[in-house]
Amino acid sequence: MSPHKKHFYLCIFNIRNGENMDFKQLEVFVRLAENKSFSATANDLKISQPTVSLHIKQLEEELDAPLFVRSTRELKITLTGEKLYRQVKELLEKKESIVKSFSNKRKKEMILGVSTISANYIMPPLIKKFNEEFPDVYVNISEKNSAETIKKVSDYKVDIGIVGMKIHDENCEFYPIYKDEFVFIAPNTDYYRKLKESNPSLKELVKEPFILREDGSGVKRNTELIFQSQNVNPASINTVASVNGIEVMKQLVARGVGTSLISKIAVEAWVKRGELLEIEIKENPHQYRQLYLVWNKKITLPTHVQEFLKIAKRGDIWDKSK
Repeated sequence: MSPHKKHFYLCIFNIRNGENMDFKQLEVFVRLAENKSFSATANDLKISQPTVSLHIKQLEEELDAPLFVRSTRELKITLTGEKLYRQVKELLEKKESIVKSFSNKRKKEMILGVSTISANYIMPPLIKKFNEEFPDVYVNISEKNSAETIKKVSDYKVDIGIVGMKIHDENCEFYPIYKDEFVFIAPNTDYYRKLKESNPSLKELVKEPFILREDGSGVKRNTELIFQSQNVNPASINTVASVNGIEVMKQLVARGVGTSLISKIAVEAWVKRGELLEIEIKENPHQYRQLYLVWNKKITLPTHVQEFLKIAKRGDIWDKSK
């Protein structure tokens, strides 16, 4: 192998392995190769001429190859330098493209994690308001249950979440934004209308066929708290199904499969149309729950995410205050 080829492949090997080399040296090299002038390069990069010379000297020493031939009249790039220039030029263009792509994405995109209730009833008016004030921000929405959403926030996979429960997580900060009421729902039949008129207790209601949400759901967690506060034994609950979505739950109840506990906001329209029957829970400390904003307090949120937080915290988005 010729000395030039040996030097060239050694250069590329060192660049790829990042041995004692930084992008500043490579940027200075490319600019000098294009300008063929130490003074012009120093002026373009706003550094001193001796600094340019030092970067090139260090680069040549690290690569063990001359990159330029210096003379009193002109500066010429060597064959090794020309080959290196093409590779480094491409490398720097890729670096610039990656940085620009990431920068644009962070400025224009927000990843929002939402639980089921939040996704359907809390998030839409909030996104509408945010979009009116920040129309250039693209919102990427990820719908999971509350536990999964909190984990995504903690693991830096979403910028911010809206969830139906608060748990201990050393990475997460919670802020209440909406007061959510729980109601008992049943098929709108003569049987359940008469049952409602009898003013039944929760212990009597859960003797009816009952539909639960899946583990990790904020709705299920609050349902369990309601049962505990009324001393309802889980073994006494006549559970007939477990579902992972509120729409499925409402359809099953409306068709007579069973009853359930659910956020009032999720069934108001169904009750008004007569498709479901609502039975109020009596004086239960968990009849109401908070829905929360959750974000990772260990990182600095992008400016547009901070603005989203400000809008959500104002509390004037929904029909009722938190």
